[in-house]
Amino acid sequence: MNVDEEGLRDVLRRVEDAEKENFEFAVGTQMVEENILPMFSVEGLGTIPVPVTIKDVNRLKKVSEPTLCCKSSDGLMSGNKGKKASWQMDAGHIIRHGDIAEIFFRQTVPSLAAVGLQQLGLVENELPLVEVRPHSVLIIERGGCAPRHRDAECEPGTFGVMFLQIPVKNGYEGGILKVNHQKESRIFDNSQNSKRCFYTTIFFTGCEHELTEVKQGWRMVFTFSLVWKWTRSLFVPLPADASLLFAAKEIERILSPWRLPDDAQRRCLAIPLEHNYTVANLSFAGLKGRDRLTASLLRSVNFVDLHLASVRHRMKPPTSTISNTDNPLLQRVLKKEEYRTECWVSSHTDAPLAYQGLEIDFDSEVVYPLFSRLQTNWDDTESRNSTNHEEESSLDCIYCQAFLVVWPKTSTIDLACRSELLLFIGFMGALDLLECLARTLPAEEVLFVLGRTMTFCCANPQLVWCPSRKPSSPAGQVTYRLLQLCIDLDAIDQGLILLNLITDDLQTVRSKMLAKDQHDIATAEIEGLQTNEIAVTLAKLIALAGWDSCEEAIRRFLTPVRMAKQMEPLTVFVTSLISHGLHANAVYVANHLCPVLFASPLCWKSSTYNTAAEMVFRLEEWSESSNLLRVEGYLELARAIESTHLCQVIIYVHKKLSQFVKNIPGMKHFYQALSQILVERDFFSLRSVSEKGEPIVVNVFKCLLWLNDSAVLKAFLRQITMPTGRNNYCLQVVLASSAIWKVCLASEDGKNVLQMLIDSRLRELSLLKPPVFSWQQMEAEIPNCPEVEYFLRSHQLSTTFSRRFPTVNEARLWANEIFGFGFEVLASPDSQFFVNHRYSATVHVKKIAGGFAVCEITKNRRLFEYDVRQFELRQEEIAELIERRQMEIPHEPTARPQKRRKTTNQERIC
Repeated sequence: MNVDEEGLRDVLRRVEDAEKENFEFAVGTQMVEENILPMFSVEGLGTIPVPVTIKDVNRLKKVSEPTLCCKSSDGLMSGNKGKKASWQMDAGHIIRHGDIAEIFFRQTVPSLAAVGLQQLGLVENELPLVEVRPHSVLIIERGGCAPRHRDAECEPGTFGVMFLQIPVKNGYEGGILKVNHQKESRIFDNSQNSKRCFYTTIFFTGCEHELTEVKQGWRMVFTFSLVWKWTRSLFVPLPADASLLFAAKEIERILSPWRLPDDAQRRCLAIPLEHNYTVANLSFAGLKGRDRLTASLLRSVNFVDLHLASVRHRMKPPTSTISNTDNPLLQRVLKKEEYRTECWVSSHTDAPLAYQGLEIDFDSEVVYPLFSRLQTNWDDTESRNSTNHEEESSLDCIYCQAFLVVWPKTSTIDLACRSELLLFIGFMGALDLLECLARTLPAEEVLFVLGRTMTFCCANPQLVWCPSRKPSSPAGQVTYRLLQLCIDLDAIDQGLILLNLITDDLQTVRSKMLAKDQHDIATAEIEGLQTNEIAVTLAKLIALAGWDSCEEAIRRFLTPVRMAKQMEPLTVFVTSLISHGLHANAVYVANHLCPVLFASPLCWKSSTYNTAAEMVFRLEEWSESSNLLRVEGYLELARAIESTHLCQVIIYVHKKLSQFVKNIPGMKHFYQALSQILVERDFFSLRSVSEKGEPIVVNVFKCLLWLNDSAVLKAFLRQITMPTGRNNYCLQVVLASSAIWKVCLASEDGKNVLQMLIDSRLRELSLLKPPVFSWQQMEAEIPNCPEVEYFLRSHQLSTTFSRRFPTVNEARLWANEIFGFGFEVLASPDSQFFVNHRYSATVHVKKIAGGFAVCEITKNRRLFEYDVRQFELRQEEIAELIERRQMEIPHEPTARPQKRRKTTNQERIC
């Protein structure tokens, strides 16, 4: 059973005829009140009373631009030649401040527009979204006119035009405005009482209009653009009208064959829209009049997808010489028609989609004939293809026609994949549509679409996974989202197809058709497990499908090349298998990973050490998967990596597995061994911070306090309290942490630890001496330039670097390389620059004789000021530590006071 195209056409036609009175395309009104604008002001002219006198009209002409002709949206110029009969002044010259002007432009004009817009079909709650923007002032004298044309939509969001005719003394005769839309016309003769009455005319952009010749007097008009200043809803709710509700039910019945997927069904249906739309302004929110109602009727059917399409219709002259015949009918028959879809707009996003190559079949998919268009209705982007010697019959006639295209939601992915969309926006665009369908369609229909999608993936893996022309999506997003859809829809078979796809090597070009040479096609791209989230999701799929159905594909992950490139996701994969109870399978994968992991301890990322540690810890959870050799292998790895990475491993394991480490002896011994390796390292240079900005040594200390291993804790305290001869950063940040104080004050052992840290810090601070000023910056280190380093360590105040540079720019580049960015700016005494740079100098680049440039280096006191500031801060720290120790760590017990007694001589001697 096919969709009844004729039935759909009849229903839509009946709705259009019934709603014709509610959707005008042009309306006009005569103002009853005669004083809506007593006067207006123009820059350079002052106040202009209304009605406007002939004298003021001539004054206005002087600040306006003459227009010998009218310019239409097709780019053609036409009108009276040889006589200046019309002038145009930009609305920016009108002064809009002051009581009268503000009331007129902010209140009167919007209220006038609102009356007309409701007659054009806008609902009341949409009126506040419209902005009435002044555009220009038109002055037309006797003999002036405007041919039939359309106004170009210059501003985004423009949908209408409003003319406000201003009274001119003695009025005018003629000058009838005609607005044409399809085969209908609206005629506005505003010459009656034009010497004292205001008139408004409002119509949609895209409507052709013309002005007959002004036979007598002057015609003055304020023009306004009607623009959507806020985005309105894409569809209008259907009113509680019996005929409209019946029509919606009829449309649903007619389209019901599309409920079930069927390749024999019609692909789509295209409904020509009534109004004109440019490619730039084509959107569901911008639909006009009855077009918006038609879209809302079709939107009420929940199993179809709506799109807008802008089609370029081009009638080209024939190549045959018969076209030069004098028979106009024969010429018209011989003209060749071409249709090309310029733009697609989705109803889900109301944004353009690059459905390149997806065309409408005008022989079978257009619901009813196109609306009539005149040959003067040229498209904005192309001009006539002719020369002065060509006849009129040889001209190309080009215009754009907008369509509302409807097709079943189950076909959306098919249509997207068959077009060239994926070459331009990548598979992610089609995947967005698939996920949208999964949220709105029944599960069985989504499964059908998912199957079609997987078929496309199998046939075109390069288009799906290899990078596109535009910046590609984050690595692994396509695989992850497809896997998640398979799991959510319980589509295990499709998930297994996907698993086999990502285990194969992909060609590095998008398709063989795009390769210039057969040698351009290489199989070096690996999709596999690109991210940790894919690994977690894949483990979930294996738990549903069973290991036996996946084992062969998983083996292809475990080649040395793949393991080296995707070690971290594979370690996460093992941990996820354990979480789903697949311990034996996790051991199988881990036994392949660990030799590669332990063989190259220094080539992994920091996060890989973390996930690998979690994998080894989780394998120790069960006796069947426990392996001492695997633990020893990781401990050897830990001894080889940097201290910062090892700190992060300690913190990561504590955060993820603290509940296991405390309760499982094997895990606890493993964690203690890792901690022992760490505390044997040098902590003095450890200045890294965590993701939350907290010093990493503080987080490590909290982990060791939680572990409560006395040997490890003593070794750690010995390391951070070791005398350094300068400010001990680790000890400083540990004592500055409120979390450390809170943990230590919770127990007596913790108080003892805290007391030891405070005493060590106070001893260190008491040895600090106040800085003494000297121009000798003895700690300066400039390894790239010994000459500058020697100068900084000397008694000299300034010097000129010996090298001469050809240009000032080269001198600045040298100074930037040696001293860093901002070498001409003095660093603040509180700047962290001086932590790692023990010198303070500025460089001035100047020209010398011969066109050369040199660098003058001058020392300054900022390093000394920084040292003084740091010394003052250390003194404040001493006072704070003493005060806090006295308050929070009392030396004497406060439970029971003892009586005083005299001290014996022996006790004094002791």
